[in-house]
Amino acid sequence: MWSLFKAAVLLGAVAAFLFLLPFGGRTLADRWRAADGAADFAGRTWAEMRGKPSAERAPARRPPARTPAQARAGEKAPPAGPVEGVTEAERKQLERLLGDHLAGAPRR
Repeated sequence: MWSLFKAAVLLGAVAAFLFLLPFGGRTLADRWRAADGAADFAGRTWAEMRGKPSAERAPARRPPARTPAQARAGEKAPPAGPVEGVTEAERKQLERLLGDHLAGAPRR
């Protein structure tokens, strides 16, 4: 019974290691999330292991749509990521406030 338990733990450890170990830039967990089902997962993984790109890839992300006003004016689309709205003066004020607050804090 003890040897069966040890074998199960060893098999689980190997499976977890393989599931979390990246090969080809992605882990098996990432491939599983991207697949439509078990057959798709197996086919894509096997194709990537052989070095051949799979026939079906995830569709490429399109840039954000431009509003009609931007299209007419010939303006560029707004940046896709978050834009930081903090000025240098605000950053310096925050550093000063944190410095004042931390200067009065007891040391541990």
